[in-house]
Amino acid sequence: MIYIIGLGPNDSSNIKENIKQLLLDNTNAKVIARTKEHPAISFLEENNIAFETCDRFYTESENFENTYNGIANYILEVAGDNDVMYLVPGHPMVAELTTQLLINSGKDVKIVGGESFLDSCFNAAKFDPVEGFSLVDATALETLRQVNPLQHLLITQCYDDLTAANVSDELMSFYPYNHEVTVIEQAGAEDEKIYTAPLHELSAAVGEDVNNLRALYIAPLKNGLSFNIKDYTKEFDENDETTEADLVEKLEKLVTGLKANLNREEDYTSDNSKLLAEIINTSLDFTIASDNYYELSDILSEMKSDRQK
Repeated sequence: MIYIIGLGPNDSSNIKENIKQLLLDNTNAKVIARTKEHPAISFLEENNIAFETCDRFYTESENFENTYNGIANYILEVAGDNDVMYLVPGHPMVAELTTQLLINSGKDVKIVGGESFLDSCFNAAKFDPVEGFSLVDATALETLRQVNPLQHLLITQCYDDLTAANVSDELMSFYPYNHEVTVIEQAGAEDEKIYTAPLHELSAAVGEDVNNLRALYIAPLKNGLSFNIKDYTKEFDENDETTEADLVEKLEKLVTGLKANLNREEDYTSDNSKLLAEIINTSLDFTIASDNYYELSDILSEMKSDRQK
């Protein structure tokens, strides 16, 4: 059996009492911590609880994906002969990739939840999550490419300046270069530190020091653009008699306008932007044509396939 145990968001005072007792009463299970770089590890040291860590995987691996796969494989290997108490920061089910890897392995896994860092981050950033928020991982760039700038955004595991630079590069596609970022370190602990920096200076503000307990908070963009394409589609109106042929004719006229602009000597990019906007909107209107119906999901699927050619 693998027990995945959450140590809470910061120092040992936040370890739940049932978890402390579980660790103190343990006589058979091998105790393995994902990292020693967490304040709550002091509880193990102060109580002479034998343990090992997986910190070596961070230096042996070229990227975080390999690191977490290496850690998960090692836990599974040890669990072949022993019960394992695998200790992770925060709550095992919140922003902990190794938990998912172990669950998906098919091995018997029991989650013993600790306090999540999210509560402390909500307090530090002073926002209500019911307003809508996204939680993403700074080391998983693909998640940063799907953020909604109209919602609150929390970013975990912003370890150092290089990670912060990657975050800035991705998010400048959604936010102004000088949009304020709140950096939260040791959320909820006595040595909690909160400071801000404009997005383009985030890497310099974070600095080179590695910190496993650093998160970022970005407030929603006021009057920002939505990157959800459904926000630009119309609702079906049974009184709208626009046909597929009408839409094709409109597209032809718009494309003719684009071609005509090619012969202009003055700057026509602004005019073309308006034409391109009309072309996209007209294309989306095929989903509400009165005589033929197109599924938006089918159009998006074909767009994705076309980009992969």
